[in-house]
Amino acid sequence: MELERQGALPAARPRRQVWTNGNFLALWLASACTSMAFSVYLLSESWFVVQRLDRESWIGIVMAATTVPRVLLMPFAGVLADRMRRSVLLFFSNGIRAVLIMLLVVLVFERSLSIWGLLGFALAFGALDGFYWPANGSMLPNIIDKDQLARGNSILQTTNQLCFLLGPALGGYLLKFISFEAAFAASSLFLFAAAAAVRLVRDDGSADAAERPPFFRQWKDGIAYIRSFRYLVVLMGVSMVVNLLFAGPLNAGLPVLVNRSLNGDVLALSYMEISIAVGMMAGSSIAGILNLKRRRALIALALIALLGVATALLSGIAAVWQGVGLMFAIGLFVAFSNNLTSTLIQQMVERDMMGRVQGVLSTASMGLVPVSYAIVSVLLSAGASISAVLLASGIGLFVYVLFILAAVKVVRSAG
Repeated sequence: MELERQGALPAARPRRQVWTNGNFLALWLASACTSMAFSVYLLSESWFVVQRLDRESWIGIVMAATTVPRVLLMPFAGVLADRMRRSVLLFFSNGIRAVLIMLLVVLVFERSLSIWGLLGFALAFGALDGFYWPANGSMLPNIIDKDQLARGNSILQTTNQLCFLLGPALGGYLLKFISFEAAFAASSLFLFAAAAAVRLVRDDGSADAAERPPFFRQWKDGIAYIRSFRYLVVLMGVSMVVNLLFAGPLNAGLPVLVNRSLNGDVLALSYMEISIAVGMMAGSSIAGILNLKRRRALIALALIALLGVATALLSGIAAVWQGVGLMFAIGLFVAFSNNLTSTLIQQMVERDMMGRVQGVLSTASMGLVPVSYAIVSVLLSAGASISAVLLASGIGLFVYVLFILAAVKVVRSAG
């Protein structure tokens, strides 16, 4: 497969190691703070629905409300990421979300936040998140050399997973011993810090306004560019099915699994979320150390098959320690697979197309996530056990990946 095209690289810039690159360090700090904020917020939001509002069956709907606007906006946000400074998009996305969560804190404090109000905040949070991911995913190739992408991705992902480890621990402590208000406020403060840090990043500026094609022409060019890479087309399809079978059952189901099947409290939930973060740290670190150069697409998909096995096994746990072990394995498989896929895409795609590619790929990968959340909510409302949902999704994921590995040649040869 062709990994580079003529004109893909701009004028050469001085080679710098990632740890001496000020732009990378600023992005590293901003990403870490965003991950802390996100992990604390999601834990607080899900436990607020389950405990304060006593609306277990609504947890999938709340998560879907976060996802729908993100999915709808990401293709167009990807065009914006190619038209303007990505650091500016990240600044406004994090800064406005920080303000929104502070308003949420006020409503929680006054005991006036209903499930409908929380849905409204989820929609706004998701819309702003739609501008964050294409800009964040396409910035790294702009600020470090191509041969350092695997290392840069490994450092960012390992640090982010460390923050996803610390975030649930901090969130669980604040929820258990202080209040929902304190947990949400901590998330807001981390987002303010991320917004400040990303302003230090000096990424490449956009082309002059007079030289830029019209907005929708750039969007169409991005679609045509993706269609020219068979691997990217296959990756979009695989991502859609994987997230349909995995995202809802695990993310929406975990709080219910802890509350119903294990009779645990928020600390048990935080232990399991900490465990998946440790696993993701391990997966990102291993990927960075090995720095694989061949068969990356094949290995990434094989790891997703193992993810299906671990999800199916999660359905049968009877103790928190069993869940902790399986969540570690799930985190390892996800992070290792993501690192391989991200590095391959960043090396394959032209830099001035990166925002549009990331936007479309992110939309494809998350497009069915709201459906996945909604299905989980419907099944729980109909009386299905979360264990049955997890078992069916894990088996379905494993069988689907085996089919793709056997039937699609490009996956076995790419990268």
